[in-house]
Amino acid sequence: MDQSEYSYLQCPPEAMAIQHDQLYIRKTEKDKQYRKIFGGDVQYDQFEMQHIKLLEEEIQKKGIKLPDGWTQTDTLKIVYNGKFKIKDCIERLQLHLAWRVNPNMHTLNKQMQEFLEAGFLYTFGRDYQFRPVIYLEAFRVDQKKYPKEFMIQVLSFFLGFVKKHMMMPGKVENWICIIDTKDIGVFGLPSGLGEIIKTMALNFVGCLHRMYELIYLGKLVLHLWMMKANLKIFFNQENIRKIKGSYSLRLIRKKVFGNS
Repeated sequence: MDQSEYSYLQCPPEAMAIQHDQLYIRKTEKDKQYRKIFGGDVQYDQFEMQHIKLLEEEIQKKGIKLPDGWTQTDTLKIVYNGKFKIKDCIERLQLHLAWRVNPNMHTLNKQMQEFLEAGFLYTFGRDYQFRPVIYLEAFRVDQKKYPKEFMIQVLSFFLGFVKKHMMMPGKVENWICIIDTKDIGVFGLPSGLGEIIKTMALNFVGCLHRMYELIYLGKLVLHLWMMKANLKIFFNQENIRKIKGSYSLRLIRKKVFGNS
């Protein structure tokens, strides 16, 4: 994969005109906090700034060294990932920092290149708000050949690539994921999928706008699968609402590329 020039992947100039509703940027439901837009000229409120300060103090107290280029936005994302509980934030921060310095997560190797060239994972254009649409043909992935450790590596590299080249801070910070399971069914998905999703959610905080499955998942089946994959304790209600079941790609196309 040639990485010399990717300007054609950048958001079109029209994306600069996007004006997000405040509830899209950030919202509160009872005692739960959600944010989708972290960059650009967005302002953080007093509650968020208070927790940024608390986490910064705990980081300093524990002597945790942050990498070059670390920003207040990075700290706030860890705050959200830890659900504003400083102890949990520190645990998530340490996991994230280990991921950041692991070259296997950010370097394209031969097997990863073959996987991407085989068309298992790719971008599928943009939706009406210029959010990248990411398509995974899960039914084609041989779990023996591509175990969860490899999937974490290839997704880390691929999503990092999309984030770097296809986003626009303050305007386009989220993506849509479509998982095509075809006839394998929800319980035919990789047994390590829960860990894969948790790793991506930890290291790409706030990036997911919607996740669609190309099979119909009733609420009961969805919750049973999430419990089996140990995801219920990780996902909050906002994230669960992002996961949608669907009968067909046609319906998903209408939802994604239509004005909805």
